[in-house]
Amino acid sequence: MSMMPVETIFALTLLAQPLPIVTIDSQEPISCLSADEMREAVSDGRVIQPAQASRHARNAAPGEVVRIRLCRQGDEFVYVVTTLKRDGRVARVTLEGQSGKVSTIR
Repeated sequence: MSMMPVETIFALTLLAQPLPIVTIDSQEPISCLSADEMREAVSDGRVIQPAQASRHARNAAPGEVVRIRLCRQGDEFVYVVTTLKRDGRVARVTLEGQSGKVSTIR
């Protein structure tokens, strides 16, 4: 059995997940995009590739990426990446969509 490319797994994960509105700390509410809207933002060059966001998030909170979402926070795009650490704890890393710079880790 062959392994699926990481990008395919991300795409399938995005398609399978509901798109909730979440609030991080006291910042503006975050509204997540659909898979089609995410593909459009990536292809237009408005944000980095999901695989790049995943790498940045794993560097900030080592573990397995279990979910990656592209969201809007005010006028900005942010990636919200959920990682599962080896000890079983979950971390949520918020990255700037254009640069991939880590904003918060929770």
